[in-house]
Amino acid sequence: TIKKLNEKGEPFGYGFMYQWQVCVKDKVVFGRTWEEFFKFINILLEKRDLYFKDLNVIIPIYVHNLSYEFQFIKDFFTWVNVFCKQKHKVIYARTNKNIEFRCSYFLSNMSFLKMCENSLKCIHYKLADMYDYKKLRTPKTELTDIEKAYCYNDVRGLCECIDSYLLDDNIATIPMTNTGFVRRDFRKAVLTNPKNRQNFLNTKLTDEQYIFINKIFRGGNTHASRHMSNMVLKNVHSFDMQSSYIGVMMLDYFPTSQLINVNLDTQEKIHKYINKYCCMMSVDFFYIREKNTNFCPYIDIAHCEKHHNIINDNGRVKSADYIGNYYCTEIDLKLILEQYEFDENGGYKINKCYISNRGKLNNEFRNRLMYWYEKKTKLKNVNGKEYEYMKSKNRLNSSFGMMIQKLNTDEITYTDDWIENEKELKSVLDFYYESRNNFLIQQQGIYVTAHARRRLQQGIDICSSDFCYCDTDSAKFINEKHIEQFEKLNSEIIKQCENNDIKAYIDYNEKRYYLSIWEYEGMYDKFKTLGAKKYCYEKNGKFEITVAGMNKKLGSERVGSVENFNIGQTYENVGRTT
Repeated sequence: TIKKLNEKGEPFGYGFMYQWQVCVKDKVVFGRTWEEFFKFINILLEKRDLYFKDLNVIIPIYVHNLSYEFQFIKDFFTWVNVFCKQKHKVIYARTNKNIEFRCSYFLSNMSFLKMCENSLKCIHYKLADMYDYKKLRTPKTELTDIEKAYCYNDVRGLCECIDSYLLDDNIATIPMTNTGFVRRDFRKAVLTNPKNRQNFLNTKLTDEQYIFINKIFRGGNTHASRHMSNMVLKNVHSFDMQSSYIGVMMLDYFPTSQLINVNLDTQEKIHKYINKYCCMMSVDFFYIREKNTNFCPYIDIAHCEKHHNIINDNGRVKSADYIGNYYCTEIDLKLILEQYEFDENGGYKINKCYISNRGKLNNEFRNRLMYWYEKKTKLKNVNGKEYEYMKSKNRLNSSFGMMIQKLNTDEITYTDDWIENEKELKSVLDFYYESRNNFLIQQQGIYVTAHARRRLQQGIDICSSDFCYCDTDSAKFINEKHIEQFEKLNSEIIKQCENNDIKAYIDYNEKRYYLSIWEYEGMYDKFKTLGAKKYCYEKNGKFEITVAGMNKKLGSERVGSVENFNIGQTYENVGRTT
């Protein structure tokens, strides 16, 4: 048994074995006890040793969400290699007998149901919503036929999903994570040009620079207007930016040379450098306040290392007497200076700044992006091409994720307990730049989201006082007069796509698909937001909800209507046990 602990670390229950199942190719084995499970494992080991003798062959066993199952099996094996993202987040775990448990959730980056739906060879789908996890069962509890079918499909379907991946790989070459596929694909393309390897080495970061640029990284801009929050709004329009991050990587500039420290101590110098170079900086602001024309404050409190007398707008700075060490790019600084003003005693000072030349991402990387964008566009909604469509979509979606992967994560190991080993940053960086497997310039990743926020801000500015809500690549507003303004902005973006050195569009079925343009998603009859990642709407008689931590389908069923969506409400059975 294992103890289940609450948030205070107190036991509130126990988990124990009552059923296990393993699929070997197309045969599924059931068992009810740990003794039976280890008997099965020992049979596997005997057969391996009989057929392969002294070849030291690894037996891979895929488990969907290995992190959960590992809590049950961790004390039953002797581990020689446990690879984790963080404590309790296990990617793979190898025993001293060379059994390697691998996590298929990290491989697919999907729930098991989604993995089944998007796997070419999967026939035995997960039987969703057919199993009562709250029912108490013991190894002697007679399972119903439906329960047995559920257990059967859970592993038979997973085996078929892995078979789908083996169309392009074998069991030895298959990456451990979804991002591994993408990194391998882009690495092969980028390294065809030797200049890219040289530029990668030329832009090597020092320890100090690496820490500095990581403090700058910020994700998408998600915010609800304080003037429109907690109100039922009618006739709310929505625009989405198409393939926002992909568009940025194709169209915008990035740091392309070694970082140089410069002293920006005059307005003349600041103006010159932020308009010519990529500037990564730490800034102090004094007596700063939001302009009356602004309805989505840009400065996030999370990036303010020091501050005094802040007026907080749901995690954003409405005004402050002092903000110290705000880490940002020149893109962010320009947006801040457009949105905020200073009292007569106020202003700003740049404490430290690294600069780099501006340039596009290398052609090989961008050509690969367009290859997968074209595949995704042409395969969408094509019968029989669901697997290829999902593959191309994954390549695109993960292309940004691999650009912001952290290098200085602690090494997590497990023997009898979790051990966190802090890695020396210098040796981590030396290893990163020496390895020929690496090709991504770390400082370029922070500019993807910075440019995406700038492009989103163009949409927010159009909405003006009618702005309701934004999330990374979408803007919602009242007053249909702004639709024409978005169309005007689109004409400018289209010119940029067409005049780009590598065309940022594809032609298919007599239609041209542009990156980064704003697409009208329609009008909500009713809309209500309670803050970032918390909104709902009714459209054509259908109620939809988006709340962080809530399943969309279950959340919609529980909440029921826009009028029921209120602060202080508690909902259970909405997709999470908490």
